[in-house]
Amino acid sequence: MSNLSVLYFTAPPLPHYINSGESRFKPGDIHPARGPIGLFDLLVVHQGTLFMGEDDRTWTINEGQALLLRPDRHHYSPRSVDTDTSFYWLHFHTKELWDDRMREDQMRDEAEEELSDGKNQFHVEHGLIPREFGFSIPQYFTLQDPVDVYRRLRELIELERQPLSWARWQQQIHLQSLLKVLAQEQDKLSQSPAALLAERVAVHLRTHYRSHLTNELLQREFNFHPVYIARCMKKAFGCSPLEYLTRYRIEQAKLLMISTTLSIEEIAWEIGFRHQTYFSNTFRKLESMSPSEFRKRYGGR
Repeated sequence: MSNLSVLYFTAPPLPHYINSGESRFKPGDIHPARGPIGLFDLLVVHQGTLFMGEDDRTWTINEGQALLLRPDRHHYSPRSVDTDTSFYWLHFHTKELWDDRMREDQMRDEAEEELSDGKNQFHVEHGLIPREFGFSIPQYFTLQDPVDVYRRLRELIELERQPLSWARWQQQIHLQSLLKVLAQEQDKLSQSPAALLAERVAVHLRTHYRSHLTNELLQREFNFHPVYIARCMKKAFGCSPLEYLTRYRIEQAKLLMISTTLSIEEIAWEIGFRHQTYFSNTFRKLESMSPSEFRKRYGGR
């Protein structure tokens, strides 16, 4: 069975925890069949071998391996276990976009379309883009650090026995931490050299956005031709390096206009623009209003 299937998620909101536990099977035992339960079901085997199916797909899950079952599919066990088998299970749910076909950049585009349609109230009221992001988890994979994942799952199970008012907070925190670990499993499997370069360039731009930056300087910094750098950035972020830099600078300008009393000219200089007129024209092009209009509307101090 191919192990290349990947489930893609967008956030916020992040997936939320429902419940978890540990099951122990003796030879001859079989996992019960269930129709679509509306929840993601993560199975992590820490002893023996479990056999699972989802519609017409089947998997053999050995010790140190994991399977993430979809919420919208029938799942079952095609055969009973042959040896003593123990596994952790965890149910979680998400209200946001998820898919097994779309790439993260496609999902990010859909999220941005929602913003442009005015569905996100924070964006509408404050003119600031929420830091939405995508992440992916392999549906079937071998854990790179199974001991760590076992520990995290045992901690979640232990919280089931704690007072609810305290445990509910901790359960959600533990789930987010676990999902981050599982997403990193996929990152290590799938992140290409081009994607890694794009992320390095993006970090450099965010770190040095106040400085004078050009394609030639990026070429010198990363030792790649500007055309290749631009191609990697467009694939990862949908824009060229300098477009990314400009958008980031404008976001910083909006924050300064809301939270400080700096003049428009001072803000332009602070974020890396050397001419106020060019800053104002760029701001108007991206935000459909002038910096002064933005500050007046959204309440600079």
